[in-house]
Amino acid sequence: MSEIVDRFQEAQRSLVLQSSDLSLGSIAEMVDSGAIDLSPGYQRRERWTPAKESALIESFLLNIPVPPIYLAEDTYGKYSVIDGKQRVTAIHKFIRLGTVLQSLEKFQELEGLSYTDLPQTLSNALTIRPYLRVVTLLNQSDPELKYQVFTRLNTGGDKLLPQEIRNVAFMGPLNDLILELARHPFLRRQLKIITENEKAYKEMTDAEYVLRFFTIREYWENFQGNINVAMNRFMHTHRHSSPDQIATLRAIFERTIDLCATVWEDNAFQRSDGEEHRRQIIQGFFDVQMVPLSIMLERNIDVTQDQIIQIRQQFLELYNTDEVFQDSIRQFTSNPVRVHYRINTMLQLLNQIL
Repeated sequence: MSEIVDRFQEAQRSLVLQSSDLSLGSIAEMVDSGAIDLSPGYQRRERWTPAKESALIESFLLNIPVPPIYLAEDTYGKYSVIDGKQRVTAIHKFIRLGTVLQSLEKFQELEGLSYTDLPQTLSNALTIRPYLRVVTLLNQSDPELKYQVFTRLNTGGDKLLPQEIRNVAFMGPLNDLILELARHPFLRRQLKIITENEKAYKEMTDAEYVLRFFTIREYWENFQGNINVAMNRFMHTHRHSSPDQIATLRAIFERTIDLCATVWEDNAFQRSDGEEHRRQIIQGFFDVQMVPLSIMLERNIDVTQDQIIQIRQQFLELYNTDEVFQDSIRQFTSNPVRVHYRINTMLQLLNQIL
């Protein structure tokens, strides 16, 4: 029992909090000045729609209570958002960036108006009146606690997606590399990420595909059948990779995806026989084109133009004639037998060509 009491008392000492009530104008000013960092490494990407942002502003106008936001003091006068990024972003965009209200439930007469268009009584109230409770974890708190707080606070509301959780739980050099590689132009093109408003960006699908590549590459021979568990395992195992290890992983990914772009061009990672406007990345195609090529590139070979043409043609022929191979790419792609079959079969094809 004494150990339990000691642990409880340590928790009380480790987390130092400060609470205050701020106006929307103060929140917007803190973002403008850089006092609040809206993009710490552990935060999720923006997912709120303009309608949802407008609903938040309407809540303030209706004097409806809004949940507090949580900040972590990184250095004196500098804060990162632990919980409430979407709310802070919506406030800043409305007060400072000129977004307009839309899809309101009670104040329909305000639709289409920006902050500067509001009646002065309303704009003054939003600027001055303390609407929002802000809870700050002061700098002397245990640094690890901010991530514990983040994950626990984000169990409600918009549920965290698996990659968003990994982005918090496995912070470190590997996670930083994954976020870096997720910006590769060809991957973003195939995912149709043109702006940061795309769903694939907001939900971190780009980062998840980078992690999927490394995970399948490492575990395909003994894959157990749950890709999420395997990706968590890879992140946990390699979380604190050395600079040399990170450099090796970066080179492997970049060389492989660049070669895929050369071999399959616009058809990379997707069915070439689908309708152009509906085509999208398919996980099985991504695996079978990226992973075997990366293994072959370990030989430090130079792939000739003739070999590129052969890979493209023979892959298509194999896909159209081997139903088991085709099924392994398109159906139940996390089945261990199918993962092994598609990777091994593609390796055999490449061994004949390269």
